[in-house]
Amino acid sequence: MLISKKEREIIRDLAKKYRDYCASDRNLNNKKIWEAHNALASDRPIVLTCPYWHTFSEVEPAFPKYRTTDLRSWEKNFVSKIWQYENIRDDTVFDPWIVMNAKMRRPKIGIWGYEVEIETEEKSGGKRFIGPEIDSIDELEALEATPHEVLDRNPENVQIARDLFGDIIPIHVKTSTIYPKWGGPDLSEAIGKLLGGEELMLKLYTAPDIVHKLMAFMRDAVIANLEQGEMAGDWSTVDSDSYVVSHTADMPDIKPNTYGAKLSDIWGFTHAQEFEGVSPAQHKEFLLDYQMPIMKKYGLTSYGCCETLDRKIDMLREIPNLRRICLGPMSDVAYCAEQIGKDYIMSWRPNPALVGMGYTIEKCRTAVQDGIKASNGGFIEIMLKEMMTIENDPQRVIDFTDMAMAEV
Repeated sequence: MLISKKEREIIRDLAKKYRDYCASDRNLNNKKIWEAHNALASDRPIVLTCPYWHTFSEVEPAFPKYRTTDLRSWEKNFVSKIWQYENIRDDTVFDPWIVMNAKMRRPKIGIWGYEVEIETEEKSGGKRFIGPEIDSIDELEALEATPHEVLDRNPENVQIARDLFGDIIPIHVKTSTIYPKWGGPDLSEAIGKLLGGEELMLKLYTAPDIVHKLMAFMRDAVIANLEQGEMAGDWSTVDSDSYVVSHTADMPDIKPNTYGAKLSDIWGFTHAQEFEGVSPAQHKEFLLDYQMPIMKKYGLTSYGCCETLDRKIDMLREIPNLRRICLGPMSDVAYCAEQIGKDYIMSWRPNPALVGMGYTIEKCRTAVQDGIKASNGGFIEIMLKEMMTIENDPQRVIDFTDMAMAEV
């Protein structure tokens, strides 16, 4: 790939700026805040704002005008991080490295050997997974487990990045597992994709044997792959994933380009979004019991994304290494806090519609104040995420963050 001198200089200047922000007193102090918070050693609520996941196109116009063509993806990556550092002054930690993937052995189709169709609603961007019609145990024979195998630790795209700015920011190559956060060890999204959301709910009653066999297969495949990667020395502390910031005082420090980590050295993340509508008993039977042997392999576990787990906290206490529980937008914070106390971190996600239609900063302030009060002195995170729209007004996210930081 032939890269012009001008574009190379632009990316290198952005990489240097990002590196300097990573080394700033503010960022290093945020890292210390998270180390204490994740170790249940700090009473100060945490604020984390995530403006990009669904509203990137509404934030992007606030960025400086792009100046590259061939390196546009790298420019976007650095510009978005720099904009976030300069404007979203929350407790985010910016890690001074870039993660890229090694070439790994993968299944021929999808993740589990089945093709999954995705329907997307054009206006909202909402997606619906339409899995294959699996109506008999025999049809599960097409499932494919993938053993751990690294095919190329230094693929061409990694070589290009290292040549471009690897002397400024380390490039960490991920070699741990091909199973993704969503649709891999969590098991929940995988079965939702493979069966379809409505079909899964029906099969819990009409074909529970299919659900059990599918879950058992995925559990065993994930465990085998994770253990093979561990034995090969291909895991790193960079693979630690608490779904938020993973730096933790009572866990090994996270360092790029170091390998040989044990699963017990890192965080694992899982969730149960596809099972929000089922009873605690069905949640345990069809999901948690299969997730448990996977979660136990990690040093610490974070459970939940945006689902409501209020009536399932007693069940989650069975997870021996649990450290973080999600309180989704529909959760009763006071009720959860009463059950959780200071045993776990409450990762509270206020309703993201607060910064959508009908937005006022006073509504946001009232919600944050009520949430902090309801937490009753517990370890709480205020994590504004899954915003579907900010009505093309990035200032709302900035103002929400400034207000929340003032409140905590």
